[in-house]
Amino acid sequence: MINSQTDEIKSKLDIVDIISEYIQLKQAGANWKAPCPFHNEKSPSFMVSRDKQIFHCFGCGEGGDIFTFVQKIENIDFPEALNLLAQKAGVKLHKTDPAMASQKTKLMDICRMSAEFFHKALLSSKEGQIARDYIAKRRLTPETLEEFKIGYAPDSWDLLLNLLRKKGFNDGDILLSGMVVKNDRGQLYDRFRQRLMFPIFDHNSNIVGFTGRILVEDKENQGGKYVNTPQTLIYNKSLIAYGLDKAKSEIRKQDLAVVVEGNMDVIASHQAGVKNVIASSGTALTLEQLKILQRYTNNIALSFDADLAGQVAAERGIDTALSLGMNIKVITLPKDVKGKAIKDPDDCIKQGVEFWQQAIKQAKSIMQFYFDKVFDQFDKNNPQAKKEIAAKLLKQLAKLTDKVEQNHWLGNLAERLDVPLNILRETFDNYLNKATVNKTEIKFEQPSRKSREDLLADQLLALALKYPENLGYIIDHVEKEIVIDPKLARIYTELVLYYNKNNQFVYSEFEKLLSEQDKELSNLLGTLMLLADKDFFDFTEEKIKSEIINIIKELKKNLISQKLKQIQKLLVEAEKNKDQKQIEELAKDFSALSEIFQIL
Repeated sequence: MINSQTDEIKSKLDIVDIISEYIQLKQAGANWKAPCPFHNEKSPSFMVSRDKQIFHCFGCGEGGDIFTFVQKIENIDFPEALNLLAQKAGVKLHKTDPAMASQKTKLMDICRMSAEFFHKALLSSKEGQIARDYIAKRRLTPETLEEFKIGYAPDSWDLLLNLLRKKGFNDGDILLSGMVVKNDRGQLYDRFRQRLMFPIFDHNSNIVGFTGRILVEDKENQGGKYVNTPQTLIYNKSLIAYGLDKAKSEIRKQDLAVVVEGNMDVIASHQAGVKNVIASSGTALTLEQLKILQRYTNNIALSFDADLAGQVAAERGIDTALSLGMNIKVITLPKDVKGKAIKDPDDCIKQGVEFWQQAIKQAKSIMQFYFDKVFDQFDKNNPQAKKEIAAKLLKQLAKLTDKVEQNHWLGNLAERLDVPLNILRETFDNYLNKATVNKTEIKFEQPSRKSREDLLADQLLALALKYPENLGYIIDHVEKEIVIDPKLARIYTELVLYYNKNNQFVYSEFEKLLSEQDKELSNLLGTLMLLADKDFFDFTEEKIKSEIINIIKELKKNLISQKLKQIQKLLVEAEKNKDQKQIEELAKDFSALSEIFQIL
């Protein structure tokens, strides 16, 4: 059943379209390529085949189908990838035995059912009137309530708990979901009571947790103003940017992500039509959040309260973004609009969305923000203050990864401080050498390296498959022993047998033949075809022939070089044993191979 459903999903989705949601692909012949999202590289070695519905990176070796890609890039298991891709394909998965469902799937189901319960309580329960009054005051429309699935948690100790039990969930799973709390006596009770409920969606639109806001502020023993789901198997705060599931298309379209603090700021902005807005939930942007954001844009505009912008936590997020090479801007809200004090984007939007749009448009680059802030704090005409300005701003400039941008701001600082650029640069270089700049190191998996002869053999077989008119020449000039890798050697052996038997080459027939023998070899065949498009898609017929000749020559030289090294080792051993006859035979072989090596 699983196979039939995966096949149905694959038939309805295109791997190029799915991967394009995460990275920018460029066409390369019949296929597509991009820098690999799984390891750090400058030249694109990540290839995608629409015909074969596979991908392969020739740098790190990652490859597979849409399920493999989504599992890897989302860091999820197969059942989660199946659910995610089924939603995209519009395929309804057959219900499975709850006992057989993955733990994560069960927790997501609990969160989804809880959200439905809260949303219904907000819209229709008598007790929910207190929440409806608050919603009216915040000017949220019915459409917005539905889009963000906003709800109300009744003032009860076990209403949700009992509902989830009736739905078939055991107490252990309900506790793991974060929807209930266990007291000292081991009894479970609802975590959220008499609160306005904001479901938290991951970037794939799964509900993974909640934020609950109090509605009666003078009530005792009800906890903080906001209560959040604790970290669970499906909810990790450092991975979630609130609203990203609804904002990602507009972020990609605008090539800008606007980051605000609170959930209500996101909701108000989306309702007003400014939809490329997400929330950091009052914490520093994390490396994980930023790497997810980079799938959609490299540009971020931050809208923080004035008192937060200089705090260590906010700066840590900014530093992480800079270390990733992202472009950061800071949005400054007007102090007041129409006589009304403005403390956050929601306030600004209430006075007119145009004021919010203008603030975004006038956002300053992060370095301009730092420069203005520091120069406002110190008198640049005071020698000691001048030294303080330089020290603070050089520290910020050291965080820039782009040298051109760094040089621009060094020049700007020299001009504003009226200090010769060479002196400032010398000070800056000394700072870089002595100071330890707190930079976030981005570590990628190190790709396993193939040997040179294996890379050449890959290319030769790729050319043979892609341009079979050269097969006769290749078979005549390449002995089987030249191809060292066992899998490649098997493909080459089968290729020679097939061509000699049929005196022609039909790729689909050969692929079917290999697939019947060994599915893994058939998959490798598809990878080799991708390699041909990666390296040779724009080559002329003449250039292809020249490349084949050169590769064969290099493979032969490599093979001879290996044999010469072996003979040298044997000669050393023969000389130790004073075996004159063997020395003479080895020397003769060495001389003959050396001659061939020189000719090649």
